Amino acid sequence: MGKTEIHFPGLDQLFEVYADLERQVAELKRGAGIECLRRCTFCCATSKFVEASIFEMLPLSLHFWEEGRGQETLEKLEGIHPDAPCILLNPNVPDELSGGCSYYRFRPLVCRLFGFSATVDTNGKPSIALCAPLKELDSGVSERVNKKIRKDLSFPLMTDFSRKVAMIHPPLGEEKYPINIALWEALELVRQKIHFSKTGRRKT
Repeated sequence: MGKTEIHFPGLDQLFEVYADLERQVAELKRGAGIECLRRCTFCCATSKFVEASIFEMLPLSLHFWEEGRGQETLEKLEGIHPDAPCILLNPNVPDELSGGCSYYRFRPLVCRLFGFSATVDTNGKPSIALCAPLKELDSGVSERVNKKIRKDLSFPLMTDFSRKVAMIHPPLGEEKYPINIALWEALELVRQKIHFSKTGRRKT
């Protein structure tokens, strides 16, 4: 349908937060000597535990409508089970790509944090939340990375970034849904905005 004239406040701020997170993740990876396994789709395939807000899925939803694929994607998501694998997953990852996300640059916060962020325990100590494939490959990796981040290695804190993103647009950013459901809700919201925008222009 071409480029939409629909805008949502806060999306520029969202990508600023994402850019800051990417810098911190890159620093953590360099300092800890860790990286995603090539062609791994573990995090994408476990979408039962992958949740996002409607706000986080708006950039991709706008992109789909601009591509003319909004309605097609809505129909694909209609009635989808919350535990179904993320529809953005490409299970047959080409050799030239490192991961399986079909729209990697539009991925929500949880996908950016997964495997390379930390939580804080009841004693105030940070603990890295590495993914299962990395830990299976190297059983001592979590202990080594935790020692480094408790010493001087900087790291992104999961709760801090979740709070930052949620507070940009609380009505759409605070509540989380399974990723496919969040995408459906965001697509539907953009569809409604497009419809009312066209209706309003016709009336004037």
